[in-house]
Amino acid sequence: MRSHLFLPCLLVIGALAAAGQQEPRAVPPGAAVNAAQAPEHLNRAAELAKKGQYEEAAEEYRAALKLDPNSLRAHRELAALLEKQGEREAALEEYRLAVVLMEKSGEIRVLAGHTQPVRAVAFSSDGATLATGSDDGKVMLWDARTAELKRTLTGTAAVKWVALAPDGNILATGNSDKTVRLWDIQAGEAKASLSGHTKAVVSVAFSADGKTLASGSKDGTVILWDVATGQLKKKLTGHLFGVTSVAFSPDGKTLASASFDLRLWDASSGELKTTLTRQSVMINAVAFSPDGKLLVTGSEDKTAKLWDVQTGEVRRTISGGDFQISSVALSPDGRTLAVADWQNTVRLWDAQTGELMWTLPLHSALVGSLAFSPDGKTLASASNDMTAKLWRIE
Repeated sequence: MRSHLFLPCLLVIGALAAAGQQEPRAVPPGAAVNAAQAPEHLNRAAELAKKGQYEEAAEEYRAALKLDPNSLRAHRELAALLEKQGEREAALEEYRLAVVLMEKSGEIRVLAGHTQPVRAVAFSSDGATLATGSDDGKVMLWDARTAELKRTLTGTAAVKWVALAPDGNILATGNSDKTVRLWDIQAGEAKASLSGHTKAVVSVAFSADGKTLASGSKDGTVILWDVATGQLKKKLTGHLFGVTSVAFSPDGKTLASASFDLRLWDASSGELKTTLTRQSVMINAVAFSPDGKLLVTGSEDKTAKLWDVQTGEVRRTISGGDFQISSVALSPDGRTLAVADWQNTVRLWDAQTGELMWTLPLHSALVGSLAFSPDGKTLASASNDMTAKLWRIE
């Protein structure tokens, strides 16, 4: 089992000053000698924690922070320890203080520029570009390494979802005006507006070869589009309520769509393969594992489930938050599951053991979209607080 105390530091939070959070105190020059003694307390704390002596370990961490209030290691390891003891509020406070330090160091980068809630984030296949889509009708393309704005695409209704084609040349948006738009990234212009839905389009996804685009709408349908021609190939019906999320399997042969039920379709023929579940709560998000063997869902019932695609059985159910789940994302190696909720929090879980690794107070409002970079070293988040954020995992 992975230790909470030696995980990579992945913490983000927005608008701390507005929320009245206190920043770590600067260490006065005269305190340098005392600060140098802090590692001794940290090492003792880590040893005590390994032995299960949590209260004693917590006191050692606090002693280290008295000597060096700006110790990132002390804040993050104390937070993990407190969370392990069930002291959630105290843990969150330590996480927040650690985040302030990380933002100052540049480990966390805030992407600001949208004037309405940011609904979706998506990386290009090479990881160089991050696209953000917002209710302000804009798509912003960012340099994922420097966090600099590269280009802004305008001229559409509120953007509810974004996806980048595998070749990186085309971007798709799902929009509130019932359309899907295909954009030429190099030209910075919309090349096609696709009509076929009767309500807002809230999810779009490209197949692995980039030739097919799937769109899911509040009208309860999924449409498969030919990317080259913009023609409607298949309209998939059967959901009784709005479709919240669509995702292609890595091999492009299967399409998953979520509503109050979870359906798997043959991506070529459009035929229904199976319905994995029908439930009384909405499934808000769906994602395939990198090997295509598992499907992850996040629902209104505050749980994430890992489904065996072959058997249709639930392999694992993960719960722990107080709010319904809004987004899920699996790391490229399939080991880490990121789950966002309707508050402002992202939790990181070990997808293999179901162990909670971190509870992250990311934003000051709902977190609606998560995406790992292709190399797994960066996680992006989108929030109703009008920002997106990038933070390094390694």
